[in-house]
Amino acid sequence: MAFKVPRLPAKRRLSSSTETPSISPSIPQPSSSLSYSSPTSRAVARPHKRVGLVPRSLGASSAASLSAPRDPDVFQQSSTPVHARIIQEQDGDEVEEDESLAERIMAVDMRNRGDIGCCYYVAQHEALYLLEDIRSAGLETIDLLKLHIEPTVILLSSRSDERVDAHLDPGGRSRGSVQGDATGFRTPYIMDLRPSAEFDYEPGRNKLASLKLRSDAGHLGTIITPGSHNAYEYEDHGEVGTSGHYGKLLRLAGRIDLESRLTVGCCGAVLAYLSRRKAVQFLPGDVAANSLFRVSTIEMFNLNDTMFVNVDTLTSLQIIQSETHPHSHNQGPTKASSGAKEGLSVYGLFHHLARTPQGKQLLRQYFLRPVTDVSVIKERFNTATLFLRPDNNGPIGNITKSLGQISNMRTIMVNLRKGVSFGVGKGGGIRNGIWSTLRKFTFHAMLIRDAVSGIAGAEKLMIGAKIFESCDNHQLANIGTSITSTIDFTLSAQMHRTVVNAKVDEELDNIKQTYDGIEDLLNRTSQSIAATIPPHYSLDLNVIFFPQIGFLISLPMDPESGKGNYEGGDTDEQRWDRIFSTGSRVYYKDYRMRELDETLGDMYATICDREIEIIHELGQRVLAFEDMLNRLSDILGELDSLLALALGARAYKLTRPRISRRNVVQIQGGRHLLQELTVPSYVANDTALEGGSGHKSATQDDGQANLSSQVHFQRSSSPEEKISNPSMLLLTGPNYSGKSIYLKQVAIIVYMAHVGCFVPADAATVGLTDKILTRLATRETVSKVQSAFMIDLQQIALAMALATHRSLVVIDEFGKGTDSSDGAGLACGVFEHFLSLDAERPKVLGATHFHEIFEHGFLQSRRGLAFGRMEVRIDRDAKEIEQQITYLYNFRLGRSATSFGCFCATMNGIDKAIVDRADDLCLLTARGEDLVAACAMVSEEEERELKVAEDTARSFLAHDIRDMASSANDKTAAANPRALLDSLI
Repeated sequence: MAFKVPRLPAKRRLSSSTETPSISPSIPQPSSSLSYSSPTSRAVARPHKRVGLVPRSLGASSAASLSAPRDPDVFQQSSTPVHARIIQEQDGDEVEEDESLAERIMAVDMRNRGDIGCCYYVAQHEALYLLEDIRSAGLETIDLLKLHIEPTVILLSSRSDERVDAHLDPGGRSRGSVQGDATGFRTPYIMDLRPSAEFDYEPGRNKLASLKLRSDAGHLGTIITPGSHNAYEYEDHGEVGTSGHYGKLLRLAGRIDLESRLTVGCCGAVLAYLSRRKAVQFLPGDVAANSLFRVSTIEMFNLNDTMFVNVDTLTSLQIIQSETHPHSHNQGPTKASSGAKEGLSVYGLFHHLARTPQGKQLLRQYFLRPVTDVSVIKERFNTATLFLRPDNNGPIGNITKSLGQISNMRTIMVNLRKGVSFGVGKGGGIRNGIWSTLRKFTFHAMLIRDAVSGIAGAEKLMIGAKIFESCDNHQLANIGTSITSTIDFTLSAQMHRTVVNAKVDEELDNIKQTYDGIEDLLNRTSQSIAATIPPHYSLDLNVIFFPQIGFLISLPMDPESGKGNYEGGDTDEQRWDRIFSTGSRVYYKDYRMRELDETLGDMYATICDREIEIIHELGQRVLAFEDMLNRLSDILGELDSLLALALGARAYKLTRPRISRRNVVQIQGGRHLLQELTVPSYVANDTALEGGSGHKSATQDDGQANLSSQVHFQRSSSPEEKISNPSMLLLTGPNYSGKSIYLKQVAIIVYMAHVGCFVPADAATVGLTDKILTRLATRETVSKVQSAFMIDLQQIALAMALATHRSLVVIDEFGKGTDSSDGAGLACGVFEHFLSLDAERPKVLGATHFHEIFEHGFLQSRRGLAFGRMEVRIDRDAKEIEQQITYLYNFRLGRSATSFGCFCATMNGIDKAIVDRADDLCLLTARGEDLVAACAMVSEEEERELKVAEDTARSFLAHDIRDMASSANDKTAAANPRALLDSLI
């Protein structure tokens, strides 16, 4: 029989009991947070149902506006206005990334004493990146690749140069398995030494050819020669055309350089690693494995347009500087994070200004990969200049607010393909789930497009053109409207699962209406059953419904027998079957309960299954726009990073520099960006440097010289050309006068200009620079068996080997870690080497306290060499030693002959006697006098003490002890040696 149950205005129970809350007539709340999964009862578990999504186009029936809505109600049906409140909530939480999506797997191989190949995979982008093979490179190139990629796993061939293994993993601290179970202290990445067979060229090429890329999804035709008589013989031949093996190799050769044999071998190692990871995490034949570590695209990359920087440069200049996370739960590296936070650094000043996760990531890449492409740098400058115009403050403010609601769609699309609806980590819920995030993205993306169109001159910018081209308001409105009209976000938040709106599916609405009226049915049924049993048994009888179990009769348990108070009649039709029991109640089924099961069935499971199908269809329609959403997400991330550079320029009073193809660095009023934030006032200084002209080739002028970090120029034998500014500036002067800060501020300004960021200066002209090489700080570590001086030598040797006429070399106090004579000689030799390069000489900034190399003429003055000092004021009449010297921090041309180290010692608490003695020795050294003779001189007090000692010794030697001891009068003295000595003296 069929039941038509009316919907009650209010819920009520026949009688109270202590039963499980899941018997409530409202829809139960299963604990699973996955979409596309069947309900889970508290009594009986049911396996999850996985559904694969096949992209399908969105229908055009949804009403959509071609311009961004001014109110979120554009996505809202009039029957459910409460949804608008969810959109308006400024919930900044994002869907937490799965650890696997944060992984970057890098494979590197180095052979033939310098040939390098590299490939890396980014899980979030599902992309494989290949490097063009580099010839005659070194370990510094591998360091540059590490900075470029920031890997979580590094694969290394067993036949690779053994220096690479020792360099990447000193002490073997980062060894780990496929699961990354390395223990103890280790580097931020896992090292995996793989058999050399995995890096072979042929297997790697075949694996690349067998990849099913997203761009190969279209029709693949067969190539047949016109006029061939045997054309029909090739109709089903698998080895011809673009679908066979050779056809795949042809398509592959159109995407990548197959002549980069080392890199192709590295690709094979990466793909083999991904296959092992899948095999560990999934059973054979599991379709869910297809969504893990999928390769959708392959691209080539190179380092030609990137400035060469290494870890020493980044650390010394504090470009990026991590520190231990203050929260103990976030400390220590994992697959998803480094376990650290950004400290006081140049990037750290801009990091918080980016609002989106993809924008923060791209901004970090900007600071890690300064470019040498003039067009890219000028485009970033032009964008920041336009954003900072006063008439654009309104649109920029609106863009900034909307960017705070934009999430990374690449992560969202990967989770959507997996069938994940809520957050995958802590804080998961409908408000920060997939569908809510998608809805906010579409809404705020349209707002951003409208705001960008309101910026005067936005159409002239490359980022503006990208937004206008990729942001299709019609499609975004269709996606947002479809999500809002399908999902009831209010009920979903209450039920902890994705709930479908009313009037979406008639069948689902009918089932929900019946389910909503089930309480009245239970009341009438319980009354009917109570009328058929003895009155004293029916006082506490309930008829309840359990999802997946059905309708049950519940009675109190008899504590003596363990049975219910009543178990039905004597006949088979009247007998009740016991299903299960709890501590105080017993649950039965009879023919009436079975009749309800057959008639109504498991309505809750039916509701959930139907909602799964509807959400599945919605997911199919949304995934049809995956490429568009991913592309738009990346563009909005680029907009966010460029906006962060502009906002940082306004916040820190930065100035647009001029990028020149001339090899110069001219700075007026330069400041140290970090130092000025930590002191009450900062003194700005000027700088002027000009490097060599280099060599002009037949195909390149001086302004278009190859700036690749892999190209090394030969020295010039031509006579020295005229220059207006020196190529080397050496600073001398007192300690604590600001020499090191001056060196760093010039390097930071040059670095920031190549990032495309405004610089801390009143005005600056920066020539294209291919490398910034530093000897500023000594990075000591117990993992390397090296002294501090050896590390200094390695840094300076690298600078001498890699420097070109386009490089900037910064040297601070080189040679201080060894004997003063040896250190002075080494410092003088290094400066002499750079000056002798003629047309190939780099721009060099140096600071030293070895005044003897100038006093004794070891480093002669010449064209191209300039001396500078930091100005101080001396007041020797001041009573307090701290007041005798005043540091003015002004840069002045000329040389200083003193370091005022003794003043610094006094200011830091060194005893005055020690300081006075040091002053005397310094004065003797400056006069060229003999320090040995000076140290042998004694004071008047010491001279008096020596005179008394001498007289005593002579008096002692003038007496005959034997004669005195034999004297009868001195028997007491002879018996007491001390008395005898006293009598002698």
